[in-house]
Amino acid sequence: MGGFKNKSNNADVRQNIFSKIVLYISKCCKTMREDCRETGEPLYNHENRISARLVERYLDMNYLKLRFILEKPTHYNAATDTHAGRTDITVVSSDWFKNRDAYYTIESKRLDGKPNLNREYVSEGISRFITPFPPKYPSYYGKNIMLGYVVQTIDISENARRIDKFQRELLVEVRIGGMRLVCDDGEGFSHYQCMYEANNNLNVELAHLFYDFSDVMRSEQ
Repeated sequence: MGGFKNKSNNADVRQNIFSKIVLYISKCCKTMREDCRETGEPLYNHENRISARLVERYLDMNYLKLRFILEKPTHYNAATDTHAGRTDITVVSSDWFKNRDAYYTIESKRLDGKPNLNREYVSEGISRFITPFPPKYPSYYGKNIMLGYVVQTIDISENARRIDKFQRELLVEVRIGGMRLVCDDGEGFSHYQCMYEANNNLNVELAHLFYDFSDVMRSEQ
């Protein structure tokens, strides 16, 4: 992801790679849903189990020369031998071998359109990139991904508005740019973008990706 002396070139390369990651995630989600339908092997209604299948069977079998790693610990504290957090999915390139901070983070959450999961999407998801300082999840490139697994049939655009309302209520010390629709493919995938600025001058862009898996969920956990 590096290699250019011109900073604007570096930024263009990073944006191009980030866009490819977003597109690749949407394609893998679509393939996983189609496979669930064809094989009769539905998904467990469990965040970690959905992520495990997505990574092991789809995301990590890619042509992007990137690795998708499940549950990577962050911010090691030498005084206590503990970590501040643990990312759901970490995306690394060859740059990671030169700088262990050079990666993107994907935080995944289930969504059913109800207040509890929407609130958790903010308080246990978005907030981890922004508060407290330093946040649980670093943002080396200034951008990361929230991946929402839609597990019940809902109006995704309406639910995005509800999430936007929750984040403004819960993240009171953060300046929020608002959820902006980037793409809706009409087949269950929606991509929103939102900018966040914390009082510590931390600026983070989050891509909010929502994918509808409601018709391929198991009835049991």
